[in-house]
Amino acid sequence: MHRISIIGSGHVATHLAHAFRARGAHIVQISSRTLAHAQALATAVGAQATDRVDDLLPADLYIIAVTDSAIREVADRLHAADAPVVHTAGSAPLSTLDACPRAGVLYPMQTFSRSRMTIDWASVPVFIEARDEATLALLRTYALRLSPDVREADSARRLQLHTAAVFACNFVNYLLTVAADLSGAHFSTFRPLVCETVDKAFAAPHPRDVQTGPAARHDRDTMATQLSALPPEYRTLYAALSARIGRNAPTPYPSHD
Repeated sequence: MHRISIIGSGHVATHLAHAFRARGAHIVQISSRTLAHAQALATAVGAQATDRVDDLLPADLYIIAVTDSAIREVADRLHAADAPVVHTAGSAPLSTLDACPRAGVLYPMQTFSRSRMTIDWASVPVFIEARDEATLALLRTYALRLSPDVREADSARRLQLHTAAVFACNFVNYLLTVAADLSGAHFSTFRPLVCETVDKAFAAPHPRDVQTGPAARHDRDTMATQLSALPPEYRTLYAALSARIGRNAPTPYPSHD
């Protein structure tokens, strides 16, 4: 049985702890700066809790699932002997683990929330990187426990992918937040529209090929009407996005009116 210790108790740490335990791994310890948070997750996965990274028990794999800015500090304090240490960040380079003899990255490209624990791990791409081939091979075996879709990506490629994911996930969710604010109780009516938009984008050769809306058809009258109807805090966003869409859209046919 593989022994795994996880440093962190947030969204990613919580999902990984439950996923690995469900696949037969033994979660040895959960470490968090806030002991109560560590205890809550440790209790859920049958592990011990600690707030001292310096005193972690021996494990076969240490997973650092903390904010990007804290990874190096945690790695510098961690005594992992010859066990692999990985972080889970998309944008943090492998070099943040320079203090660890056997270092790697285990980055699942998915959005995680503790309020939504049902994740189809079989469809989640997991990107791995390691300092040496032996550690990379070992990480692949761990990653394959989570998902059949395991891919290698160095730090530069992973940064590119994670930045793109911010547009595809975080920015899209913010735009849905704007739609919810503007539509109020009618927000649920957008579900078929949003689902069709996403399905169509992935079915097309490129999402720009299926862009629709007033900006794509250079409908300045409609854009002006909508812009004037918006609350001031959303006008700059509407104008900026419309301008970008318009620059990508084909030039409209001349009017024959």
